[in-house]
Amino acid sequence: MTTHLTETELQGLADGTLRGPEGMDAREHCEACPECATELSSYTALSTRLSALRDPQPPPDFTAAVLAAVEVREVHLRQRRHTLIAALPAAAMAIFAILGWTFSIGPAAHIDSLVEGVTVLRHLMGVLGPVFEAARLPLGLGAFVFLAVVLKALSRTLRPVERVTAHG
Repeated sequence: MTTHLTETELQGLADGTLRGPEGMDAREHCEACPECATELSSYTALSTRLSALRDPQPPPDFTAAVLAAVEVREVHLRQRRHTLIAALPAAAMAIFAILGWTFSIGPAAHIDSLVEGVTVLRHLMGVLGPVFEAARLPLGLGAFVFLAVVLKALSRTLRPVERVTAHG
């Protein structure tokens, strides 16, 4: 070899993973090149020290902590599944109502009332638009507070409250 060995080759030679003709060529090069021989000896010493290290012992409560975390995850997934299952009848009823409304005897009357409602809303927004622009900050804060109250109420209804009872 005319060039020095790379760090990868030296490390492979030191830990024994560089084998075959490449390993033989690298070993011959190290015997002839003092720089690479010095590097190889430092990598060999490092590899020896690293292989003497022992794996740390897991804490005594490791298994219990992992099993507790798995149990918490399972409870969370079970609650999500129950929430989804509880929402399915409501979704089915909504679809049934929409389809019933669509295919009712007088769908044109429903559509006319819907268009009339949208038109009224559009006119109302045209009139109230400047008012909303002038009161943007108070309106935004009020909407935020209202949303927080609604979300809190929904979270209490969707999640059962667990109560601890004292037996004694």
